[in-house]
Amino acid sequence: MLPDTVQAPLGLRERKKQQTKRALEQAAFDLFAQQGYADTTVEDIAAAAQVSRASFFRYFGSKEDVLAAGDDLRRERFMHALARQSEDLPVLTAVRAALAEYLAGVRADERRDTYTKVILGSRVLLGRANEIRLRWLREVESQLRGRLAGSSDVDAMAAMLAGIVLAVLETSLRLTALDPERDFADILDTGFALLTPDLAR
Repeated sequence: MLPDTVQAPLGLRERKKQQTKRALEQAAFDLFAQQGYADTTVEDIAAAAQVSRASFFRYFGSKEDVLAAGDDLRRERFMHALARQSEDLPVLTAVRAALAEYLAGVRADERRDTYTKVILGSRVLLGRANEIRLRWLREVESQLRGRLAGSSDVDAMAAMLAGIVLAVLETSLRLTALDPERDFADILDTGFALLTPDLAR
């Protein structure tokens, strides 16, 4: 078995599958940005990625699934970043540092704003977005519960802080999606600065 830090090289077939999946994701987000989610069909996405409709369904069950693509990996990366923060740091300081580390790797991803705009513009997708949000909430809450061990009413504190953290992150995403001139990191810092010092301990 390979150590966690070592990854076996991908075979040609697996590399091609990953390239096709990425091409479908990129084509979908480009079309969502250009013509809107509702007016984009699976056939449109497949054609833009230069694959067949059947190929699309080898990777995604629906166009909704494209929006959730990679969420498990993104969530895992953030949780690892949070777990690496010193236990001596105040809770929210550790969360902000983990977000900075996590976002350093995804800030260049232009799809973030498109994703947020698409979600905000579709009632159908708000339900799917809520499912994703609940997975993030549960995992952030679990991480914070470990950091708050020994505090009174740990479960309630972890739940409250997880909700606050996600509210700051989601609001920052929404504001930058609506106004791309805004700096995402600055808005995120503003959100964390609004939290009382007592919450950060």
